[in-house]
Amino acid sequence: MNYRRMRLSLLTSIGVVGISVSWAAAAAQNVSAYPTKPIRFLVGVAPGGGTDFAARLIGARLAERFGHPVITDNRTGATGNIALEMAARAPADGYTYAVFNIGHLTSALLSRSARIDAAKDFAAVSQIASGTLMLAMNAGVPAKTLKEFIAHARGKPGQMNYGSGGVASTQHLAMELLKHEAKLDLVHVPYKGTGPITLDLVSGQIQVSISNVLGFYPHVKAGRLVALAVTTDKRSPLAPDVAKMTELGYPRVQIDIWQGVLAPAKTPPAILEKLSRAIADIVAEPDIVQKLAAQGGAPAGTSPKVFDKFLKDEAGKWLALAKAVNITAD
Repeated sequence: MNYRRMRLSLLTSIGVVGISVSWAAAAAQNVSAYPTKPIRFLVGVAPGGGTDFAARLIGARLAERFGHPVITDNRTGATGNIALEMAARAPADGYTYAVFNIGHLTSALLSRSARIDAAKDFAAVSQIASGTLMLAMNAGVPAKTLKEFIAHARGKPGQMNYGSGGVASTQHLAMELLKHEAKLDLVHVPYKGTGPITLDLVSGQIQVSISNVLGFYPHVKAGRLVALAVTTDKRSPLAPDVAKMTELGYPRVQIDIWQGVLAPAKTPPAILEKLSRAIADIVAEPDIVQKLAAQGGAPAGTSPKVFDKFLKDEAGKWLALAKAVNITAD
């Protein structure tokens, strides 16, 4: 036996292990010290919206926890794609993130002009919160339930209008999913925001739409709109008397509206985990739970692995629908 060769091999192995342990220790030390400077949240909506609210709410608590500012940087345009593109091109060092929502994901997936690949350009961090949509119709429509509305709409093919926030928006895809499942022929009328949709729905310019519970339910209680269903697997605490789609025979019309955090691809996994755990702790705090609930949301706080699977499932669902009904964002 060549003991000299064996000794050299052993020394080499010990050296490699020593280097690996040294690198691991250095990485752990770097993560334990993270962050050492301000963090930037790129948000693809204007100040005041639900996603902006979530970003600022979480950012403020992260700043307290980490001892460094978390700056909310609103970069509107292209249905959130501008903010996502900026995040995708940012250094993967743990200091730039995108806070985005379901509409930004679907727009990026369905836009032929998007310059990002959601599957390759990002690493999942955490889902922040989720909420529900409400299907509501003008009170003048001769129906009181979802079943009655569907029967009425089937009797008037191509004569009833629904409003959405634009092609490939969450509202558009949700209504197209309902149309597909219920075999309805409704005319799509795109708008530039939920406010104009609500005004025209209340006045009867359009007959039906789907949107955040927070926006529609006050008009339901005032008798101007009729709530037909909500879209999540639980009833909304803001409208507990409104049945779920799944209760009414449409189990595939199950839609969460959500916000989450993405990092540039190749951001160190240890940093993603640290930020994810911090977000999970924050959204579980009682006052944060209350603030989210007041906006119609419920806390999520998922791990990078869980959020990554969630995003892949969401992408598959909406891409399949877009293909079935021939939807593109541009």
